[in-house]
Amino acid sequence: MSTGMPKKWKVDRFKRPEPAPLKFGADGKFKILHITDIHDVEPIMDDDEIREIPDNKDKETINVIEKLVEKTNPDLVVFGGDNVSGYWEEFNYDYIQSTIQKITAPIRSRNIPLCVVFGNHDGELGFHTEFQMMQYMEYDNCRSNLNDENVYGCGNCLVTIKDSKGEKDAVAIWLFDSNDYETNSEGGNSYDHVHDDQIEWYERKAEELKKTNGGIPLPAILFQHIPVQQELNGFKVVTKDDEYTFERDGNYYYLGNEILEGRVREVPCPPNMEKDYSNQFESWKKTGDIFAAFFGHDHVNDFRMNIDGIDLYQTLGAGYFTYGLERGGRLIILDENTPRRLETQSIEIERITDTKFR
Repeated sequence: MSTGMPKKWKVDRFKRPEPAPLKFGADGKFKILHITDIHDVEPIMDDDEIREIPDNKDKETINVIEKLVEKTNPDLVVFGGDNVSGYWEEFNYDYIQSTIQKITAPIRSRNIPLCVVFGNHDGELGFHTEFQMMQYMEYDNCRSNLNDENVYGCGNCLVTIKDSKGEKDAVAIWLFDSNDYETNSEGGNSYDHVHDDQIEWYERKAEELKKTNGGIPLPAILFQHIPVQQELNGFKVVTKDDEYTFERDGNYYYLGNEILEGRVREVPCPPNMEKDYSNQFESWKKTGDIFAAFFGHDHVNDFRMNIDGIDLYQTLGAGYFTYGLERGGRLIILDENTPRRLETQSIEIERITDTKFR
């Protein structure tokens, strides 16, 4: 769990030339690659007596990133949180720095724009996400920053994509820190959520975009690590004795539902269900700009569901220093001619080693 450092930050970009704005291509398309739950570490930190195991976990993880970038040739890469396994006691600031350099290398070598959100594990043992964001920002084509305004968390940013002529904003991309943990009623830790001041910042900025867009909400997508509570609304509530169920905070849900596409392989893990954190999703509905949101956190899920007109997507995890079967990412293709519709594909990457990971 993060310690000590304040959770509100507003620091301007490093003094450097502002990168060229993101914009749709001449074909009217813009491709985003969502890579989440990379969970990488430096293999030397792992004291496994069989050295090829951590070495190959690292090799496989970097290969997933490399192959995803090769296959998709994206206009933007978004890291979706738990980018490093920040719960490893062997981590230090040098290892954090070298790990971030390593996982961004396939993006930096191609000069692809990069955005970053954080998950519950990135700064878990106190390796502050502010320090980590500064490492990402050393890359000149990083479009994220510590925070757009002085709100809770780190990396709360707004990025826009201009039309193919470069004349006006066509689509907004919201990047949110869904934070890490909060104390539950039993004194333990439950997953945290997006806080009220973050939501207020979003509504204020969205209203500014609306005014410059002729009074019409600017079409928008969103990335954050921990999914919203409403994701569970896509599953039918059943009883404990029904077949094909999973339990979440005392409720039982059916794994299959007609509104689902893709695969559900584990219990979805939104914030602490003891409390009502529906206000973030309700804010999206009220504001009227967000038509799709993309989450990580659930490593082996890659489903889509539609709740009240908003598509909610889960993306496969990419890293091998954590659990999972398939590894991969998600390609998202936007079209400036139909900005509220998108194409998307869940992509799996084959392994390149024969090592049996335990």
